Amino acid sequence: MTIPYQVRRYQPEDFQAVAELAVAASSSPSTACGQPDVASTNEFEADYGHRNLEQEGWVAEGEGGTILGFAAGNLRNQTLTIDGPIVLAEARHQGIGTALFARIEQDAHATGALALEGGVRASNATGQVFLRKHGYKPSREIYCYEAHSQLESPVVAPESYRLGELKPKYLLPFLMVMHECFPGYRLPSNPQRLFEPDKMKIFLALDDQDKVAGAVTAFFYPEDHMGYIYHLGVSEPHRRRGLSRALLQGACDWLWTSHTPRFIGLSTSDEAGVRHSLYERVGFKLQYALVYLKKPVPQPAKTRGE
Repeated sequence: MTIPYQVRRYQPEDFQAVAELAVAASSSPSTACGQPDVASTNEFEADYGHRNLEQEGWVAEGEGGTILGFAAGNLRNQTLTIDGPIVLAEARHQGIGTALFARIEQDAHATGALALEGGVRASNATGQVFLRKHGYKPSREIYCYEAHSQLESPVVAPESYRLGELKPKYLLPFLMVMHECFPGYRLPSNPQRLFEPDKMKIFLALDDQDKVAGAVTAFFYPEDHMGYIYHLGVSEPHRRRGLSRALLQGACDWLWTSHTPRFIGLSTSDEAGVRHSLYERVGFKLQYALVYLKKPVPQPAKTRGE
């Protein structure tokens, strides 16, 4: 039976329904695409609460206002990376995922995007077929790691460096390092969160002139009792000196000591290179890979007379 629905822009009142949909889809092996991948509505809020979903999100709404599907876009370097589509289990095979993608493609020019990108787990053949069917071609892979125990070795910063924590006086140089390492990096909608150490702590590598040389963010999700490492980056002049390992181990040690999580996760685009070796030395093991596929933004149809 065909389910009636309409695709529209996300609205703030959709948040709870979309979060519950994301949690259900993340635990389902048959969901078409693997993003967002969240274990609880609180984790969804931590990942998406700072996003401008009114501009970056789309939903498929059924009769009675039921949210049947969701997708979001994240614009970086003129590429709109799509999280989703995720579709309510009983509403799948109705063309909802295709309709969400079509709407995103229709709106993509207004975002300034020149390309679209979607991601699925490497083991998710259904999701890859879905993207290929819509003209997407493989572009990159992301590798996801987990650590389940703390290292016994102490954190040792390289000579002439020390580890510190983010303070207001370091905010601007911290942002400069982040933008160097992660173009398009954005602060949370409430920057005060950066200085609240109960769930999140940002560690800095500081040189002997008290200048920021690198940084890493440690985040704890209390509802799921898990930790996560974000944005490990070192400025070019300070690389290849052991700062990445010191920052990573310092962040992990804080999570283990302060929160005793079930595990700590992180992700990287580098499977076999320096970062793979680094993560293993700090106790991480590869869990799965995400495949990203990409295509140019379709040109809008010209009207007669143009």
